[in-house]
Amino acid sequence: MYKRILVPLDGSETAEKVLPVVTEEARCHGAAVVVLRVIPPLRSSLMVTPKFQEQLLQQATEFTHNYLAGVAQRLRSEGLEVQEEIRSGPPAQRILDCAEETGCDLIIIGSRGETSALKWPFGGTAHKVVKAHTARPVLVVST
Repeated sequence: MYKRILVPLDGSETAEKVLPVVTEEARCHGAAVVVLRVIPPLRSSLMVTPKFQEQLLQQATEFTHNYLAGVAQRLRSEGLEVQEEIRSGPPAQRILDCAEETGCDLIIIGSRGETSALKWPFGGTAHKVVKAHTARPVLVVST
């Protein structure tokens, strides 16, 4: 029986296809849901000043907060307890870190998100999370 379910989202409609599965699993187990959005690091090829980089991160954080608030509200309207988390850094590692820090005992992730336009079985982030050495089960939903 799961108590807390981590749901990493990248802001895409594709990634949000996991939400009906999350709702069903959370109801079935009486679990709380943690919705997570990881803000990936800027590409090193971008030549920006530290001040501009800080402004970009602040804007991304504000956008992400608004996005997660909307997702959380939809899940709460389904009667679920929801917590919102924002992290920055390498997505797969931050997903695993967040699962540990928030006490999640299940990760539900979409097979592909916005960066996986090709029809591979898994996107890069989902693949890394599945391959990681974690004691938590990972449920991959085909998206």
